[in-house]
Amino acid sequence: MATVITMPKLGLTMTSGSVAKWHKKEGDRVEKGEVILEVSTEKITYKVEAPESGVLRKILVQPGTKVPIGTPLCIIAAPDEDISELLKEAPTAPAAEKPAQPEAKPAPVAAKPAGEEVLIKATPIAKKIAKEQGIDLALVTGTGPGGRIVEKDVLDFIERQKAVAEAKPVAKAAPLKRIALSDVRQVIAERMSTSWQNSPMVTLNVDVDCTLLKKLREDLKSSFKEKGLNLSYNYILMKACAVALKEQPMLNSYLEGNEVVLYDEVNIGLAVATEEALLVPVVKDVAGKNLYEIASDGDALIEKARKGELAIDDVTGGTFTITNLGMFGVRDFTPIINPPQCAILGVGEMKDKPCVCDGQIVVKPMMTLSLTFDHRIVDGAQGAMFIRRVKELLENPLLLLAVLK
Repeated sequence: MATVITMPKLGLTMTSGSVAKWHKKEGDRVEKGEVILEVSTEKITYKVEAPESGVLRKILVQPGTKVPIGTPLCIIAAPDEDISELLKEAPTAPAAEKPAQPEAKPAPVAAKPAGEEVLIKATPIAKKIAKEQGIDLALVTGTGPGGRIVEKDVLDFIERQKAVAEAKPVAKAAPLKRIALSDVRQVIAERMSTSWQNSPMVTLNVDVDCTLLKKLREDLKSSFKEKGLNLSYNYILMKACAVALKEQPMLNSYLEGNEVVLYDEVNIGLAVATEEALLVPVVKDVAGKNLYEIASDGDALIEKARKGELAIDDVTGGTFTITNLGMFGVRDFTPIINPPQCAILGVGEMKDKPCVCDGQIVVKPMMTLSLTFDHRIVDGAQGAMFIRRVKELLENPLLLLAVLK
């Protein structure tokens, strides 16, 4: 029996996807479980497997074409099976977009012939000079009574023409380099624009004294290394955020119509830069895990992201996101919410700075946190209490150890 493969829905907010690549061509034999094509979303390139064995009889969507979820992509059937009815039912997918062609410019309108100068109002001396110099009076602007062209108008026109002739020609600018957006980048652009336009965002910044946080990491780093794990500051931040999110659950929610839906678990996405795009793998149930478990899951996800091996489950289900630009020397910034989530935490560079402590100037490792939240769901006070709690846990990590499970 013939099988129609459609564009899969790979996430809660996914409405469309693009065909990135076909691994088979029409007429090829395919086996059940064999990868036949790849589709791209804003989060991942997903390999679609054949649900049944057969022959790839018809490809309905070409690479680079964006289509809604549920759109038929291809038909797999027996070599001699009649698929004419399926072809009639399958909607025609739009072709891949081509760059817009520049509009043809209209040809310049020719100047009036000199023979029509009888219709132009000019003084006799102006006409005489124009005739001697071969000037079309239709190109001269008159400043005399009623717009009449006078001698000075013609002489000024001659001077302007000389200045133009003597000017050096302007070098033609080289064409600018253009880079087409990848399928993933196009969807990211669309989602970020939608988030910026639809969510009234507020960003709060706090400075965190990382003295005890650095000591905690140094004390624990060797034990993590023995287990083959990297104790990143991001993992400690995840745990601190999970504790604060449990205390301020409105930041762990999303808006659906006129209702706020609270998530049961705290699943935190960590933005990871790859060569192709920014990916956000998700560590699940952070509130219910200890630092070892968070580090184990986080290390595995980051490795898969850099190898391009993330599965759909690895990048979906996030309820809150952390994005860290500190390694680039960025002090603070305004992160944009990753919909449908309602909040995101930006992490800046940890740097030694002079601080006033008990009336004395001392140097301490400081870091700026930037919390952006959707003001439709979260009030300023709730956002402030959340980021204050995260700051408290990071500045007093023994409090964090008490809830590490």
